[in-house]
Amino acid sequence: MNSINCKCGDKSILRSRDAGCSVVFAGLSHRLAWMLVLCCFTSQLAHAQIKLDRVFPPAVAVGAETAVTAEGTFPNWPPNIDCDVNQVSVSAGEESGKLTIKVADDASVGVAWIRFHDDQSMTGLVPLVLSTADVFSETEPNDKRSQANPIELPTLVAGRLAKGGDSDAYRVSLKAGQTLVVSATANQVLKSPMDAVLQLTDLRGNVLYHSDDVRGLDPQIVYPTVSDQDLLIRIFAFPETPNSTIGYAGSPSFLYTLDVTTGPFVDHVAANEKRAIAFGYNLEDQTATVSDIAENLSPPIATIPGALGWSWVPPVYEAVHRVLPGDEFEGTLPALLFGHFTKADETHRYSFTANKGKKYRAEVRSKADGFLLDSKLTITDPKSGKTLASNDDVSSGGYDAGVDFTAAEDGPIDVAISEMLGEFGPRHFYQLSIRESKPECQLSIAEDHFVITQAKPLELSVSVNRKSGFQSKIRVAATDLPEGIQAEPVVSEPKGDTAKTIKLKVTASDNAIGHGRFRILGTILDADDQPTKETIQATYNLRPSVPLTEFWLTVPPVPAKEASP
Repeated sequence: MNSINCKCGDKSILRSRDAGCSVVFAGLSHRLAWMLVLCCFTSQLAHAQIKLDRVFPPAVAVGAETAVTAEGTFPNWPPNIDCDVNQVSVSAGEESGKLTIKVADDASVGVAWIRFHDDQSMTGLVPLVLSTADVFSETEPNDKRSQANPIELPTLVAGRLAKGGDSDAYRVSLKAGQTLVVSATANQVLKSPMDAVLQLTDLRGNVLYHSDDVRGLDPQIVYPTVSDQDLLIRIFAFPETPNSTIGYAGSPSFLYTLDVTTGPFVDHVAANEKRAIAFGYNLEDQTATVSDIAENLSPPIATIPGALGWSWVPPVYEAVHRVLPGDEFEGTLPALLFGHFTKADETHRYSFTANKGKKYRAEVRSKADGFLLDSKLTITDPKSGKTLASNDDVSSGGYDAGVDFTAAEDGPIDVAISEMLGEFGPRHFYQLSIRESKPECQLSIAEDHFVITQAKPLELSVSVNRKSGFQSKIRVAATDLPEGIQAEPVVSEPKGDTAKTIKLKVTASDNAIGHGRFRILGTILDADDQPTKETIQATYNLRPSVPLTEFWLTVPPVPAKEASP
């Protein structure tokens, strides 16, 4: 009998009767047969968009040339490759998925963002960690103690928990008096969907140190050694979102890096317009250097020469008075105050002079940035002793405190911040913002790259977050659009369906083709619906500390029309 095989990926959906398949093709009409073939072909086209899931190893050394593998879907190899760091060169090999990455000697540590694109679509941004230390890629098997990979310090380990039940082990030799630091990067920066656990054990497997959820969901070990000894570092993980599975989790997406050192390590920094102070371990000098990387997607990087570890530094706005740990707060607003809780049941108090009838806001950031403080804010009038406001969670499950309050009269106001659980330590770090409370609004989108065709307009959703009683109308428009792309502005009303979400309809003309960047800008309207000078840039949060304001649009070529018979 005659038969037709049609494959989508590796799965044959039609087979002959002789092969034992229950789908018998001989009994189908030619029309139905070709409908099935067309369905399969259409399915293949639907999955033809380029997709970059990750690169492995997820870290490379500064000043080195490294072979890495791109993992994803690549209909046509090689793709076009973009990297936001000028000192990083990424070139495609002949074999699909194979890359060579060269990092210049003067490149900054931190993260480079890589993106692929072809004429049909563009991928999301994938992180690549840059390290001044040598990068050691794990070798399997290394699950058992006897199989632990020996590593020389300092180093950055790059690994993967590739399947369920997987764990990785590394062996280190330590001297008495050294402090070992092992800091994992997985969920926070690499976006690995894992809740990792680190253990430090002796060679018999006795657990000396157990760490979980120190840097967000990422663990960290800080262990002073009292004698010369060899120890094992062990990493395993559970799913980021708990499920009913009992046991260690793993998948190709469970990537991690480990900074491993007995030398200086930068954990985080506090910075103002003049200086940056580093906090971490084994640091003799806390003066950090902040890189000047204005052309990159990530914020500037703060680190100490010769140290492992780094920290993103948010922008420093001239209008905000920044007070570093140990510096005196003079009460000037708006203010951003940095601090640590270093002992149990500690309370930090700040005071400023308020104006009668004015509304103020105090807000803490700690948990949102992956730190450990479960904060509480208490606002007090010191003259009367009256509590004006108190809060311990500004949002459900958020753990960071935030509160609005109004001064009953001119005079001092006390702002007290405390730890709800009485815990303390070097990562009980916070930023406390105190400012006048004014209505404000934020715009955001859920993706940073989009595909549009001439035949199908793009409906782009923009979230509108109105805060502190913001009631103005906002005209939201896509700006700096590529040639041939149009989008009509949409007004977000203070009430109704558009108050929280608006949808921009983006269309492409027949001559539009290729890739282009654009922005989304909100203009606040006055009482007469006229535009003011106040504008709001829409953002996409690539990571909590990495907001993007520029987005990508791809218009694929129009498919060639079939020639007439």
